Amino acid sequence: GIDVFAMPRPARTFNFSASAGSADGSLMGRGLMGRSLMRFTFPPYQLWAAPARFEQLSTDDNHQIRLTSGEILPPLVPVSNQQLGHRLLIDIKALQSLSGNDTGLTSILVFPASADRMTQLLSALPAHLEYTGNSEAPDPAELTQSFHLNLAAMGLLAFVVGIFLIYNALAFSYTDRRDLIRKLRLAGVLKAELTRALMLELSLFLAVGTLIGAWLGAQMAAWLLPGVGRTLAQLYGVYISYPDGLVPTGIWLPILMTLLAAGLCVIFPLRESLNAPMLERKQAGWQLHTVIRRDRLMALLGLLLLAAALVIGVVTTHLLLALAGMAALLLGSALLLPLVLRLLIGFMEKLVPAKNARFSWLLADSRWLLGPASVALMAMTLALVANSGLNTMISSFRQATDDWLGQRLVADLYLRGENRGADLEAWMADTRPELTVTQRYRTVVTRRGPDNA
Repeated sequence: GIDVFAMPRPARTFNFSASAGSADGSLMGRGLMGRSLMRFTFPPYQLWAAPARFEQLSTDDNHQIRLTSGEILPPLVPVSNQQLGHRLLIDIKALQSLSGNDTGLTSILVFPASADRMTQLLSALPAHLEYTGNSEAPDPAELTQSFHLNLAAMGLLAFVVGIFLIYNALAFSYTDRRDLIRKLRLAGVLKAELTRALMLELSLFLAVGTLIGAWLGAQMAAWLLPGVGRTLAQLYGVYISYPDGLVPTGIWLPILMTLLAAGLCVIFPLRESLNAPMLERKQAGWQLHTVIRRDRLMALLGLLLLAAALVIGVVTTHLLLALAGMAALLLGSALLLPLVLRLLIGFMEKLVPAKNARFSWLLADSRWLLGPASVALMAMTLALVANSGLNTMISSFRQATDDWLGQRLVADLYLRGENRGADLEAWMADTRPELTVTQRYRTVVTRRGPDNA
């Protein structure tokens, strides 16, 4: 519950509190003041909520919720892009009438002011009021920072795995149409014309895939984040904003990542397909030479990445650089996989006797298949690492949360109120001497005035 006319008109992020209950969150003053204040502030009032909150409440626009006390709330109205998250917003007068508390306020919000102004305010505080700094409220970024970091790392790893998979798919597509490309070139079609046609085909697929993927990602966030917000609100009293759909400013990053991935995936297969010899009898030797040259290039790049990972691991003291070193180690190991397998197959061929024709044929066929399948093997290796990392991330986050709750939630009954530990201990000693009272922690640090801060 808020007094909308007491809010500042400049675009400023602030916390709001309620009559007969309170909530902490963020709201933009200018966006709020620009909405229908008359309907919100005067009877029959309105109850504002984020669109995703409607799904949690299983309701729709203008629906009126009946409380367990029998009171009926004002009509629900969806409000987008106001960072309401899990909260419901109502006029303070309407909340006072619903709660039967027409005189009391749970809190009065003080917006940022100068140090002299705050000193005057604290010195003038009555004895029954106390000042609580907003910086002492739980920060959702701090609570979920490790989880965000793990998710970002896993997302980038999934992006790299996708690059390998798409590269293999494009390479197979161009290889499958290599005979058609050769016939078109023999018919007189220039390389530049073929390049433009194939790039136009790829651009159409990219445009459709990017739009569908960005829309599906935004919808998944809109479906899943309300559950996360409910959990954070219940466990920590922290409120996060829910996305109301596809954010226009958020589509540029997927587009840039798609263009980067497309450029990395198409440049080498397209170049090989267009530079293939037009005579069919020369294609087998050319293909073997191309595969060997590609494996050597990937091995050289893998060695450079491993060297970079070694240097970063020795000298870095920053978290992001450490993650970059781990990424270099992972990619370098994957890029060395074809060369290592080729050397292993060559070593086994030397050990196989010449009379063992079946095993010799198996090794020779494996070495030939290693060319077209090497990229798929690297993608599979990275996918296995991603799966292992995802399981480790989930288990570690769950274990850390369980440990955090285990350190704080140790009793069957918790009381929150004024600090009367001595009175409570005396009362417990008379009524239940077998129990003890322990103050485990305090959620906020309060002060009556500037002298005893």
